[in-house]
Amino acid sequence: MSTQIPTLMAIKKAQNIHASELIGRLDAFLTFKRFPARSRFTFSGRNKGRCYLFRSGQISGYYKESRTQLDRINTPWIAGIAFPDQELLELIFVAETECEVATLTQDEVMALIQQTDSWQLYANFLQVLSAKLLIHMSQLTTPSTWTMVCNQLRELINEPEEIRTTVKVEEHIRNRTQLSRSGVFKVLSQLKQMNAITISKGILMAVHALPEKQP
Repeated sequence: MSTQIPTLMAIKKAQNIHASELIGRLDAFLTFKRFPARSRFTFSGRNKGRCYLFRSGQISGYYKESRTQLDRINTPWIAGIAFPDQELLELIFVAETECEVATLTQDEVMALIQQTDSWQLYANFLQVLSAKLLIHMSQLTTPSTWTMVCNQLRELINEPEEIRTTVKVEEHIRNRTQLSRSGVFKVLSQLKQMNAITISKGILMAVHALPEKQP
């Protein structure tokens, strides 16, 4: 399972590259606006069928009902173009920092892709998005709390410092997995006693060596 983490980080970088290339190809037809941190981007009600093209900033994706965090995402990134009816996925995106965003309908984005002959760039983005979701879901369906916590630690330590140092490690794990607070703290305490991780004021500072199985 741990071998998936370098692959996942590479996929995230590739996704940013492909999103940047697609946004760059469409840029002449886009109007970007600045949105403050904590702005919400939804796909229901008057926003049904919307696409959001993020040029700068950081965002988080959440499942609407459970408020489980799907991912914390560096931009450039595009939301709303992967599925015909995005509302069925019950996802929302929240700005973690100020963001530059262009908002269009799905039909408008598809028309621009057709007009600029950007189908390959679109396919590249969808390919890495699908791969990332598959890895993410496989990490969350692991049978043990220990493995789920270790997977999240490996992923978090590989995030850019500006993301890793702004979130409490326990909060990050619970947001991503819906594990109990006591269960997460128990595993973190064991790992600290084994000198497998370093945590300072709740922030993950280092991952030294995580056992594949709970001792």
